[in-house]
Amino acid sequence: MQIYSVDLPQIIIEKIREQALVIALDKPSVAMQWHDMGFEKIFSLESMPERCPEASESQYFTYVIRQLLIGDYRVLFRVVDDTVRVLDFKGGRQNKPE
Repeated sequence: MQIYSVDLPQIIIEKIREQALVIALDKPSVAMQWHDMGFEKIFSLESMPERCPEASESQYFTYVIRQLLIGDYRVLFRVVDDTVRVLDFKGGRQNKPE
């Protein structure tokens, strides 16, 4: 089985941490679990990233963008050779393109 490296930019890490802080305002005990589980799922992309469905955003690009669902959140990424490049982290309330 092929193992991929996961390229997770600092700006995406910050977006996830900011969302954990928002969750902590209402449910402090859940926020840390959500934060840890989110990073665990993102790094699970090291194995079989193609298991994730194509994101609707792909229609605007010449390459395939996939999405990993984490509850009401989506992690958008693309696979380039042996690397998973995380492109964005979107909250459930952010609109998907039609």
